[in-house]
Amino acid sequence: MNIDRMTFEIYWSYYISIEKMLINTIQYVAPSNENKDTYSDEFAKIILLSCSEIDSILKLLCKLNGINLGNKQYNMFYYAKILEIDDEIKETTYAPGYVTTIDEKFLTVTPFKNVNSKLKYGGLKWWENYQLLKHDRMKNAKKGSLNNALFSLSAHYILMRLLMNYLNEYSGADYVKEHNVSNFLIPCV
Repeated sequence: MNIDRMTFEIYWSYYISIEKMLINTIQYVAPSNENKDTYSDEFAKIILLSCSEIDSILKLLCKLNGINLGNKQYNMFYYAKILEIDDEIKETTYAPGYVTTIDEKFLTVTPFKNVNSKLKYGGLKWWENYQLLKHDRMKNAKKGSLNNALFSLSAHYILMRLLMNYLNEYSGADYVKEHNVSNFLIPCV
């Protein structure tokens, strides 16, 4: 089962718009280890939007991999199973991951490194923080942090790159893979 280029482009354009939101925050808070716990409404918005898309993409990936739950709810339990078995996810997340640089400092972000379908929230702290933020933003305002925004956006990007593997043969997959790259995250091998 595959997806068409138009569907992918819709997902991609939304990713780019969220990435731009994060890039715009740099003029106020530089991505660094010193600032990773800084929280704001803008970071919360980025987390909520990006993780909502992650949820949609993971649901699509489940269906593309034959996990169709019918009327049951998809959740991180099922998503983590897909993430655990996908070789590309393992290669991109158990390696150094994705890095963003500011002032020649590196901030390493590996959003799926600890994925484990046997653990609540798939063992992903940033996903747990998203859930807390989503269900009670006032009580969990500090979960709207730079660190959670970076983890959410990098997870979103990794899944977009993975989704490229499901493009129909005739849809220019090679072109899409070469030209649809992040303007913010630097892949690390």
